[in-house]
Amino acid sequence: MIRVLFVLLFLSSCGNLPITYLQNFSSVNSVVFGFPEYEITEDLLNEYENSFMKVRFGRGPHAILILAFVEDDVYEWVGADNVKIFTLNGRIIKTVGLTNNIEILKPSNNFSSSSDVYETVNLYNPDLFYATLNRSINTRETTIKKLGRKISVNRIEERFQIETIGWKGVNIYYQNTSSDQIESLEQNIHPMLPVAKIEYYFKY
Repeated sequence: MIRVLFVLLFLSSCGNLPITYLQNFSSVNSVVFGFPEYEITEDLLNEYENSFMKVRFGRGPHAILILAFVEDDVYEWVGADNVKIFTLNGRIIKTVGLTNNIEILKPSNNFSSSSDVYETVNLYNPDLFYATLNRSINTRETTIKKLGRKISVNRIEERFQIETIGWKGVNIYYQNTSSDQIESLEQNIHPMLPVAKIEYYFKY
């Protein structure tokens, strides 16, 4: 499953992607493809014109997705073969083009709630529509290392479950204490997929 997923991300047609993505992808795919660990450095960051994310599912190789659009605080990140990941405040709320996709309807944009949050979610392949997703949040301060520097972050632990299918787990978000921006995350997005591990790199 992992191999099929990343064949989609790396080897399919790129004809409909922005030219900036094509340039960036051609410069890094030989480095990223097939390597389980790959560190983004300042030099590599400076090669990109656009903001991007580094994403990895489970123990598979890394992929780079480029920020294509921002609308109503929802960020759309685009990869090969029109694979798309949509995020709100760093959290994945929708995917398109993966082997298994998710869509959270009217997602909450709140990591600070002390009470449980309920959302409606659609899962695809296999399909499950209008399921209730229950989330609860715990936060503590810590540090992470990124681009060779230590960053003070809030480690946000999100416990979730969809009771109707017995799916539950824990997602982790690392939120910069200065900017409130999510720096990285480990999020379960579909019961048939390994955890998605993402690092965000923004160009201003």
